[in-house]
Amino acid sequence: MGVLPDLSKYEKYQELTQGTMRYYEAGTNNKRKLLLCHGMGVYTTADTFLFMIEPLAEKYHVIAVDYLGFGKSTRKLENGPTFDVIVDGIRELLYKLEFHPVDLIGHSAGPWFGGILAYESPNLVRSLIGIGSAGMNVQAVAGVANYKAPDRDNIRNSYIGNSVFEGSELTWEQVDAMADLWMEHGTRPSAPEAFEALKPLVNQMATPDIRKSYLLQRRMPYLAMPTCWIWGKSEGMEPWPTYTAEWDQIGGDPRKSSKPWVPPQAEYHLLPVGTHNAHWELPSEVTRICSEFIDSVPE
Repeated sequence: MGVLPDLSKYEKYQELTQGTMRYYEAGTNNKRKLLLCHGMGVYTTADTFLFMIEPLAEKYHVIAVDYLGFGKSTRKLENGPTFDVIVDGIRELLYKLEFHPVDLIGHSAGPWFGGILAYESPNLVRSLIGIGSAGMNVQAVAGVANYKAPDRDNIRNSYIGNSVFEGSELTWEQVDAMADLWMEHGTRPSAPEAFEALKPLVNQMATPDIRKSYLLQRRMPYLAMPTCWIWGKSEGMEPWPTYTAEWDQIGGDPRKSSKPWVPPQAEYHLLPVGTHNAHWELPSEVTRICSEFIDSVPE
């Protein structure tokens, strides 16, 4: 057995209006439908959930997608990728596969895209879970505003390597294997000009006057379904550092925070350790929290 789970046996493809979408499908004998949505980056794919897919598939029917413009899905699009193309691609996939309503788990930009989907098509989303969710502040974080093409040393030593610390489940052997896989996606021969192709989405995310039109934060009060928000103590994406700093003062209730960006039916989990990538660092705990929350939401 390798240091990373082999997900190749779950790989499938679906033709959509804008192109072909790759996805993993596991746990097909289970009734409850679960959709996993990855974050942003030229190397980012459904593989970001590689430590969670099989454990979740023991209880749920799981699909993890590569958005249009990412991974092994169609990478170069005439009109994107953009927020609208990505969200509509997810929506079309759910309808084509008759895979809905879903309990949606997203990481980073995943809950942002998923939250817009839930806002626009609440019939498709039974519940929403965000791990280190992005899409809150008008000002983009530096990693988006100064977006760069993938570099293995940077991916290994900074992006993934930052997740190796005392209390983390991630090992350096896994980091090396993940860095190779991330670079394979980021430099895939079948995806020429992948970095350039992502620029429409990068521009939407990095330009404040455009970004504010798509913010998850302003849609959150109108999400009708139960939501769950998970972040590590060292998460750097706002509002989570603010919630962490004010946690004792607000009694664990972000509605009382100086950034009260909360949906009406929400629960919150501040992990005692963890950075932006808690789903790699503490996959057992994050999976447990997700599972308990999903099971609490009526079918």
